[in-house]
Order: sequence, then structure tokens, then C-alpha cells
Amino acid sequence: MGTARDFYIFDLFEDGSSVLVEKRENTSPEEDESESTHGDVKKLKVAMWIFNDCDVVLDRRGSPNFVRMRDTTEFQPVVTRVDSFADSVIELARSFDEIYGLVERRKRGERPQAIPIIGRTSEL
Repeated sequence: MGTARDFYIFDLFEDGSSVLVEKRENTSPEEDESESTHGDVKKLKVAMWIFNDCDVVLDRRGSPNFVRMRDTTEFQPVVTRVDSFADSVIELARSFDEIYGLVERRKRGERPQAIPIIGRTSEL
């Protein structure tokens, strides 16, 4: 998430269709390779501002910031193990009911511990 050049914002519908809303540049600060900054809280804060109108954040790996996001924000993190972006959106649509349920719980103030992994059957 933090090293992505851009964030792609989609509307995903229950019937499995999706629409690209826009591409947003990742303006979060660069990580210093000499320091252990993977999962820097500053990067998370900037990223959260960039996708502040989203419910779900999809990433290829579960970073420390994904755990922070799960525990402290309304964003529902989801990890994909699928290689292509298009196939990840398809897998996300297949898990729509489960993920939508988690999003609804978050909107009520709950912080479910689940970080679904799509493209395989387990969770982080």
C-alpha cells in the first residue's frame, strides 16, 4: 500500500460489476531504506487521507499499517493473493457479502479483527 505509485478507486457492486472512479497519486512520504520504517504511521495517515471516502482498502500484503488500520479506523483492509489487478477485483466481488458485512460493522463503530485474504481461504 505505502509503496504503490497510485491508488485506484473503484465502486464495486453486489452483482460483481465494478466501475473505476479515479486514480489517485500516492503522496505519502518515501520510506528511508536505512531505517526500519516499514509500516510508518505517517504513511498510513497520508494514505488514509487519500482514500478517505473509501470503505475497503485492498493490498498485496498485510503490512503493520494494515493491522493498525484494522484496529483503529473505519477502513476494512483486505489482502489479495491474486496476481492481476483485474482478477483481484473479481475475487473481491466474490467475497462481497463477507466484506460488506465487515464494512457495515465498522460503520457501527465495531473493529472486527478479520483481514480477509482473497484468492485463498484463510485470514490474517
